[in-house]
Amino acid sequence: MDSLSAPSLCPPPLSEDEMKLLAKLEEQNRLLETDSKSLYSVSRVLQSPTSPKTFSYDDDIWSHVIKEWDDWSKRKVGQIKVLIRRGVPAHLRPVVWQLLCDAQNVAVSQHYSDLLKSSCPSETLIHRDLSCILPQHQLFQKLRDATCQEPLLNVLKAYSVLDREIGYCQGSVFIVGLLLTQMAEEEAFCVFVRLMKDFRMRELYRSSMVELGCCIYQFDSMIQEQLPELHSHFQSQGFHTSMFSSSWFLNILLSSLPITAAMRTFDIFMCEGLEIVFRVGLAVLHMKQTELIKLDKEGMMNCLQNLESWESNPDAMIEAAYQIKYNSSRMKQLRKEYTSIKTKELEDQEELNGLSSENKHLKERLDILEKRCSEQLVSQMKKELEKSLLNAARSQNTLKEMQTNTLQIEKTELISCRLREAEALTGLKELKQHIKDLVKKWQWQQVHCGGQQKVSSAQNDLQVELLSTRLKEALTQAALKESRHKLLQLQTEDKIHSDQLKRTEAHINSQRDHLQELTSQHQDLRSQLQQSRQQFSALQYKIQILSKSTTSFSQTTLRPSTSASLEHNDT
Repeated sequence: MDSLSAPSLCPPPLSEDEMKLLAKLEEQNRLLETDSKSLYSVSRVLQSPTSPKTFSYDDDIWSHVIKEWDDWSKRKVGQIKVLIRRGVPAHLRPVVWQLLCDAQNVAVSQHYSDLLKSSCPSETLIHRDLSCILPQHQLFQKLRDATCQEPLLNVLKAYSVLDREIGYCQGSVFIVGLLLTQMAEEEAFCVFVRLMKDFRMRELYRSSMVELGCCIYQFDSMIQEQLPELHSHFQSQGFHTSMFSSSWFLNILLSSLPITAAMRTFDIFMCEGLEIVFRVGLAVLHMKQTELIKLDKEGMMNCLQNLESWESNPDAMIEAAYQIKYNSSRMKQLRKEYTSIKTKELEDQEELNGLSSENKHLKERLDILEKRCSEQLVSQMKKELEKSLLNAARSQNTLKEMQTNTLQIEKTELISCRLREAEALTGLKELKQHIKDLVKKWQWQQVHCGGQQKVSSAQNDLQVELLSTRLKEALTQAALKESRHKLLQLQTEDKIHSDQLKRTEAHINSQRDHLQELTSQHQDLRSQLQQSRQQFSALQYKIQILSKSTTSFSQTTLRPSTSASLEHNDT
């Protein structure tokens, strides 16, 4: 776009009445130059910054201001503010807005067409937002036609390509849309570039939202100081200031105000900056305070999204806005408070990040220790198992040797017993044979003695008694030998059983000692693992406490809520 300058007016020769009017204007300008506050006292020109218009030559005054803009912008800033607060004539508004932001000196105006040819990462998102926003807002009635939407899309695309750090923000749709209702596409782009650079809009649109958070913090403090009852109601309902005010700052109230009031607000914004947003916002809350106190959270949100009550009388809105107390020193103080809060929050966040990193490191360490403990335990158990298996093999070999020795001993003893048994059986057979011989002899004696009358009866009785005694003795010896044989068998079995019992007890004692050793090692490992877990739990608790305090602290900084803030896309 060519460099914008004050439009050159080349009127035809003035008539006598026009000369009188010009003389009157020059006289009024002379009074304004001698007294910077004379705009409030010049008869029939301005009664106050928000008084109804009583002077019928506003267009002529503005024409003069535009012609002498360089002089007025340097020496008569106060008078310009007063004129703008009264309202800029609609047909002069495009020129005034461009003069106010010095759009004619935008360096990138000549590269606009090149920017449109560049690839835009946010183009799909812009199309989506336009399809959602344009049909719903009266500001875009003239832009609902597809051919009229193209300039809006072009300006948004061009800036997102120009400033890739900020990219595209949804709030900029309303501002660019308003500019396009007043001026051509390239002029709107130059004005928007100036707004982003010189009117804090670029800072408001940053993804970190630090500037937006600061504005909301200042606005919330003003509500608390000037409307304490309403502020208490907000808190009781959990209705955070950011839920409705974030969009007010991001699009300069354009999404909430009716078109006439939005124009007047934007006039003043172009001259005085974001101060008018604070003033109008607080004036809205002051006017709707009685109604808001009766509503719940959802009702308050609906009430503050629709501000149609000032559609017919925007002058009343501006007048109410400038009755609001706005202290620049107090605003600077609130900014410092917010900066210190954010600094503390960043420090806490850094500490939290450090603790999180330490937590992650300790968790990794704990996993490694658990893994090592598990591996160590498995390795140790493996070694113990191998050792136990080796001991078991040794015990098995020893047992086999003992069994072999026992078998040999038992075999030897058994052979010995068998020999003794054989001897006993042989003796028993001999004894039985001797008994048989004695019986036969006794029988023979009886027969022989019965046939011989010569043997005396006394001798016969004595022989019978002797034979009976020998027989009894032989039977007794046989029974004694048999008893001794049974006793020998029982003693052998008892010795075998005693040896087996001793071996079993020794094996049980060895296994008990091994079990005690393994239990002690297991307890040591569990104790080490428990200590590691306690350290990890203590660190987690510390992180949770710090996280809760940081979250509570962040809520006091009035961070813009996700539900109310407009979607930001950082390209």
